[in-house]
Amino acid sequence: MKLTTIVPHPSIAPFIHHFWVFEAPAGIPATDARIVVPNGRPKLIVPWRNGLDAGNERYGRATRESEVVFIGVWDEPTTLSSSVAPTTTIGIEFKPSGLARFLRGDMSDIFSSIAPADALLGKAGRRLRERLSSAASLGEAVRLTHHFLLESFRRESDRADLLANAAVHLMWQNNFRLNIEEIADRLGCSRRHLQTIFNQRIGIAPKRLQGILAFEELYRAFARDGNVSRLNEDALDHFYDQPHFIRNFRHFTGYSPTKYAELSNEFGAIFYRQSTV
Repeated sequence: MKLTTIVPHPSIAPFIHHFWVFEAPAGIPATDARIVVPNGRPKLIVPWRNGLDAGNERYGRATRESEVVFIGVWDEPTTLSSSVAPTTTIGIEFKPSGLARFLRGDMSDIFSSIAPADALLGKAGRRLRERLSSAASLGEAVRLTHHFLLESFRRESDRADLLANAAVHLMWQNNFRLNIEEIADRLGCSRRHLQTIFNQRIGIAPKRLQGILAFEELYRAFARDGNVSRLNEDALDHFYDQPHFIRNFRHFTGYSPTKYAELSNEFGAIFYRQSTV
């Protein structure tokens, strides 16, 4: 399996966490756990060669080859699979409020779901799918995807954009343990207004997003070294106590930290083993 990072144009780079291409000569290995954990970032995914199946206990969806889909913020794990065939997938992970700069509408409408670009964008979505389907090379498919982002980008920010970004930055500055009322107070707005902005621009309530980002911060280091002891020690920087952390870890992965460390989840970990934007 191979993951290649694509550098986005400077005008859109501040809103993108990671632009990547995933390649596997025989699909996603069935012997791998293939678990994708929540990371608080919406996505644009193009299974350019070979389709992908995504699912968990309550949801399942097959994405066809060259179909373009938007994935809202999730707060539960997802397992991916594919047929045994050469597989190439183009993906863009946006920063928490980044997708709202490219996709019009309320982000809560795609929370915890996979939405085809055809349904969300109409003719523009169908045109992108058709162009990607007929792309003669991976390089051309990446250029088409990149061009679509540049064309879709809403260049002017508004107060809602600034408020959402500032709130997420405050969460990060305070190890994701800051009280939501305090975040709202520091930003000069009510908790209710902050929640409305988060639903519109991110698709999830501030408290739930903060929990996902706290978990993801720990999981990133764990995915790189697999050190359970260090994971449990570092957890106290973000969670109230060990039971609180373990409950969250189970919710976001489906397993306890010890059981999860015993799994082979190379596919899930590959996205954490290189620096991203």
